[in-house]
Amino acid sequence: MRDATIAFAGMLQASELVRQIATSGTCSGQAAQASVASIFNRDPDATEDVYGGIGGVRMGLRVMTELFSARSNHESLQSLNYVLGLAKLGKLVRRDGKRLNAIGEELDLVEKAWLDASETLDDSVTSQLADVYQRHVSTLGFRLSVSGKPEYLKQPEKVAFLRALLLAGLRSAILWHQVGGRQWRLVFQRGKMLEQARALLTA
Repeated sequence: MRDATIAFAGMLQASELVRQIATSGTCSGQAAQASVASIFNRDPDATEDVYGGIGGVRMGLRVMTELFSARSNHESLQSLNYVLGLAKLGKLVRRDGKRLNAIGEELDLVEKAWLDASETLDDSVTSQLADVYQRHVSTLGFRLSVSGKPEYLKQPEKVAFLRALLLAGLRSAILWHQVGGRQWRLVFQRGKMLEQARALLTA
């Protein structure tokens, strides 16, 4: 349950960052760095290591406590909607071994640029990640639709950033499934997940 809660927080965090950029043009840089870095942490010793520790999904855990308590609002519900879309994309990608391998091979190439970059959110890195998403995820039968303000959704660098974050969300969606996360648990075990999220936030 702890690992599934952490991975779900990773999905929620990427989704919340997408919502923030699409509606306001900016987002939390610290959370975005942890989410983008998670794409390259593919062989972790523990689930939280994917995000550089629990602090790397703090935003996602906070959104989860809002969602699963009585304090959910339009913003957190919109983020949840993206999470459900990412879970569906994750399922489609997991079932397509050829596509999954192709994504892995391309990420190996992008990782070199990421390691050479002076900052985690380097424009050339996010642009390359966006290309990976566009080639291998946007071409699936199901497409995740992002809603927001046209002035942000028409800016190429913002769109590239959104796609990079959606790829980070997809990474968390696949991890979530690997550690036992299932959609029915969101209905029947949300109380336990809420307990875990609160415990992780205060640890």
